[in-house]
Amino acid sequence: MELCKGGDLFDWLKARKFQVKEKKASEIIHKLATAIYYIHSFGIVHRDLKPENILMSNMSDDAELKLLDFGLSKIVGPNEKCKDAFGTLVNLI
Repeated sequence: MELCKGGDLFDWLKARKFQVKEKKASEIIHKLATAIYYIHSFGIVHRDLKPENILMSNMSDDAELKLLDFGLSKIVGPNEKCKDAFGTLVNLI
């Protein structure tokens, strides 16, 4: 398993007081969208995307992101529809 010293995306952003330059934010979104497009090309749906399920390779501003936690993922055929409940439960109270 690869060692990712940057923690998850939430902690990486928290260390920057949730302020990143627009260029870095767009790079993160682009890389995440590319990863999702890639897994979708194989019919895999992640179903639990959140900052805590994205690891950063290190704490630097040049850190690479790694999509993880495919425990709720599902392989869906081209004409299949997902009707199950899924995702992380959040207590809003």
